[in-house]
Amino acid sequence: MKPVSSIIRFMSLTEIKSQIDAMSDEDRFLAAAYLQHLANSRDDVYLGELAARGDRIEAGKKFTLEQAVRMHESLEREGW
Repeated sequence: MKPVSSIIRFMSLTEIKSQIDAMSDEDRFLAAAYLQHLANSRDDVYLGELAARGDRIEAGKKFTLEQAVRMHESLEREGW
């Protein structure tokens, strides 16, 4: 059995763009989400903020459902 690295053919940027153009909107959305995930997983600032949020949640600093609903409604009124 050949090593995986010798089997995988790397695509040029032009080929990748062509594949993306041919995707459905749903697949393109999922691909974009995956690329954002990759970027976030390599961003030390983002990872630090995520860890800090987790720490706040574990410390009991959470939103109640009622607070979240009020915030959502307020953001919708502002056009978000």
